[in-house]
Amino acid sequence: MQVLFAHGLESGPSGRKTAWLQDAGHDVVAPDGRGMNLSQRIAGIEQSLRALGPTLVIGSSFGGIAALIATVSAHANGVTARGLLLCAPALQLPAPPPWPSELVPPCPCIIVHGARDEIIPIELSRDFVRRRHATPPASGGAAIELLECDDDHSLASSRELVLEALARLDALG
Repeated sequence: MQVLFAHGLESGPSGRKTAWLQDAGHDVVAPDGRGMNLSQRIAGIEQSLRALGPTLVIGSSFGGIAALIATVSAHANGVTARGLLLCAPALQLPAPPPWPSELVPPCPCIIVHGARDEIIPIELSRDFVRRRHATPPASGGAAIELLECDDDHSLASSRELVLEALARLDALG
């Protein structure tokens, strides 16, 4: 399947997670966001989503918050992703309104986050999911789930969990 992947701040379009996805047989579109600020990353992801049409969007760390905001923005402009997979998303970053804590994913969303993450505390993802559960799908939100794993920020030991989460999103869309 084709996926749109937004890499993290310390990574690039040919990083570990891109390789995981390609090795699993996915057609990965991974825009190069190196050297871009958050607004530029959001615009680039949204532009790619528009060009690809309904697809699965994956964002890791800094790319996770950018992918979340871009997916919400694209939806407001008539382009909806089939699903959103966020890997240890940087939900603490200041962003232009709406703030990350107020965003409601417009499509099914799974967050994979390591309990030993020392860069982005897992509590941010827990809080985000708790807030989203207060906005059930009938009220405009989509299904959201947090998968916690015994891993650090890189999720290097959680390849299979990430790929399983992607397969679940694909089955929903």
